[in-house]
Amino acid sequence: MKGLLTNKNLHLVMFSLIVFSCSKEIDGSDVILLNSEKDIIEFTFLSSDNEELEIDVNARIDQNDKLISVVLPYGTPISALKPSIKISESASIIQGTDIFVDFSEPLNYSVIAEDGTSSDYTVRVRVVASTDQEILLTIFNQNPDNTLGWDITNDDVSTWEGVVVIDEKIIGLELDEKGLTILPPEICDLFYLKTLSLEGNMIAEIPRQIEDLSNNLRVLNLGGNQIEIIPEEFFSLEKLTDLRVYTNMLVDIPSDINKLTELRYLSLSNNTLETLPSEIFELSKLNSLFINNIELSEVPEEITNLSQLTSLGVSSNPLGSISDYVLELGTLTRLDIYNAGISTIPSGITKLTNLKRLQLSGNDLAEVNKSVGDLFLLESLLLKTNAIAEIPVELSNLINLNILDVSENNIVSMPNAVCDLINTGTEIVADTGVGCM
Repeated sequence: MKGLLTNKNLHLVMFSLIVFSCSKEIDGSDVILLNSEKDIIEFTFLSSDNEELEIDVNARIDQNDKLISVVLPYGTPISALKPSIKISESASIIQGTDIFVDFSEPLNYSVIAEDGTSSDYTVRVRVVASTDQEILLTIFNQNPDNTLGWDITNDDVSTWEGVVVIDEKIIGLELDEKGLTILPPEICDLFYLKTLSLEGNMIAEIPRQIEDLSNNLRVLNLGGNQIEIIPEEFFSLEKLTDLRVYTNMLVDIPSDINKLTELRYLSLSNNTLETLPSEIFELSKLNSLFINNIELSEVPEEITNLSQLTSLGVSSNPLGSISDYVLELGTLTRLDIYNAGISTIPSGITKLTNLKRLQLSGNDLAEVNKSVGDLFLLESLLLKTNAIAEIPVELSNLINLNILDVSENNIVSMPNAVCDLINTGTEIVADTGVGCM
C-alpha cells in the first residue's frame, strides 16, 4: 500500500537512531540528525479522483488540535472517497493515500517522521444538510423586517433578487441595503458561493462558520454594517481577493489578516482602529488599499513593501503631510489624501510617474507645487476647498487631464495656457468669476 510504514520499517528507523547515537559516543563523529517533521500539509478531495465532486475540495487543517475538517456539497456520498494527502518531507503515513475510504465517521491518520516520532490527526467530513433554497429561506425568515423582495412561493431561486445562479448553483448573493440584521450560520453552507455582498445592512456579528466558505469565496463586502469583531475563523478564507469592511464599528484588525495572501483589494475605511497591524503590509499582492478615516497619524514605512499597490486612500486622517514613504510607491495610479491637513505638495511627487488621479481636496494648501505639472499621465487633479491663490502655468503640461477641480479656493485668475486645456477636453471646475490671463 502506497505510503505504508510497516512495523519492520519502524524498527529499522528506531535501530538507526540507536546506531547514530552510539557512534557519537564511540568515535566522536558528527551525528546525522533525522527529520522530526510529521505534519499533514494538505488534505484534498480531487474531483479527478472522486466522480461525485465537480470541483476540488480542500480541507482546513488545525495544526494545534491536529484536526482536519472538510465540508462537502449537499447530497455528496461519503462512504467511498479518495483523499489526496501531502505530508512533511521524509515522513510516512500509516494509512494508504491511494485508496477509497468511508468518511461517515471521524477517522484517524498517523504520520511518522523520519526520526520515528508520530502525529495523529482526526479527519471529520461534513456534508451540507440543506438545499440552497432552504438556506435562503433561513436568511429570509431570520430577518422578518427584510426588504429582500423574494417571492418565496417560486421554487426557482434564480428569479429571486440578488441571487446569482450558474448551472443550478448559487455563486453570488448581492443583498445590499436589504434590512438584514442577522447573518445566519446557514449562509455558510452555500458551498459554491464566490461573491457575498451585504453592504448597508445592520449586521452586527459574523458567524464563526464563515470558514466553511473557504473553498470558493473570492469577494466579501460587509461595508456599512455594525460589526465590532472579526472572528479568527474569518481568516480561513484564504482565497479572498476582495475584502471590504469599511464603515463598521471595528477597533481592531487581527494580525492573522496576513493569512489572506490572495487579497488584491482591501478597504478598512471609517472604523475607529486603535492600531493598524503591520501584518497588512505583508499582503504582497495588494493593489488597492483604502484606510481612510481610521485615526491614522502617520503612514508606516512598511507600506513600501506593497510593491504592486496601484490605489491608495489615506484621506480624513490627521497626517499633516504627504509621507516620503508614499512617494516611494512608484506603481500608484490613484492617490487620495483629502481632508488630511496637508499644507504643501512636496517636489518628490514627481516620483509617482504612473499617477492618473490625485485627490487633495479639503486640505490646507496655499499653493500648488509646479512639479505637479510633470505628472504627465494625470487624468484627475482634484484640489477643491483649499487656500490656493495661484495656479502654476506648468499645469498646462497635463494634456491627458480630464478634470481639474480648483473650486472653493482663493483663485482670481488662471494662466491662459492652463485655461487652454479646455480645448483638449479638460473640464475645469472653478468658482464663478475666475478668469484667464
